[in-house]
Amino acid sequence: MIPNIINTLLGLVLVYAAVLNPALMTGRFYPMLIASVVILIMAIWARRSDNHPWQSSVNIIMAILLAVLALLPLRTFPIVTFWGGFWVGVIVSVMALWALLYRPGISQTS
Repeated sequence: MIPNIINTLLGLVLVYAAVLNPALMTGRFYPMLIASVVILIMAIWARRSDNHPWQSSVNIIMAILLAVLALLPLRTFPIVTFWGGFWVGVIVSVMALWALLYRPGISQTS
């Protein structure tokens, strides 16, 4: 539960950084690399408590993709950094929130 909350918030921070503060991500690889390591650790931790492990598997893949994107020399292609950070942030936050809220077996019938 806690790692999914952290991944949801971190995904929203990535989207914020890509859209409203692109200078934070363009030309620097430390913020994206740190975010990818945190997403990876939280996704592995969340895998133990998720009902279906595929949501955390998607987040693990997104963390690896973000790490590769952070390590590539993309200073001349800021649009790739923008869209990569944006979509990784959106996918990570949606998958983590879905894994957080989806609890099968809880019936709401009266």
